[in-house]
Amino acid sequence: MAEVVHDENLLMHFFQDSLSGATLNWYMRLDNTKIRRWKDLVDAFMKQYKYNMDITPNRTSLSNLEKKDKESIREYAQRWRESAAQVHPPLLDKEMVTLFANTLKVSYYEHLMGGSAQQFTDAMVVCERIEQGVKSGRISALTKKRGFEKKEVNHVGDDYKGRKNSS
Repeated sequence: MAEVVHDENLLMHFFQDSLSGATLNWYMRLDNTKIRRWKDLVDAFMKQYKYNMDITPNRTSLSNLEKKDKESIREYAQRWRESAAQVHPPLLDKEMVTLFANTLKVSYYEHLMGGSAQQFTDAMVVCERIEQGVKSGRISALTKKRGFEKKEVNHVGDDYKGRKNSS
């Protein structure tokens, strides 16, 4: 295998074979006159796709994710966990459970945080039980996310005249 690392033509061939979709289209449009060596290909690739490293999810973006209406809790947790896996430095399991719970609606949040789930997989089991409870009607499905409640403000009616200017 060590010989392959030094064979630039073979590296370039394997690299091409590993691509698909938009990345393969990008590769096919490369100017062959500018790509003579493996390093040229690496530099071109990094120039094109380095932004992916710059926009990786962080703790704030994780806390802003929300479960979609038609999405099961398992689908949402998998989507959330895929994003969480990209956070650097990596999340501790306890932190992951708390961040995930904070993105959930009240009925999920209260039951999940009331439990003792320390691992993300345990939290998933609890969330799936809550989802079953909501579907069966045993747990009321509150639709609001946990956080500040919007209060009604009493507006002054149209009949309010205010102070008259005495000039």
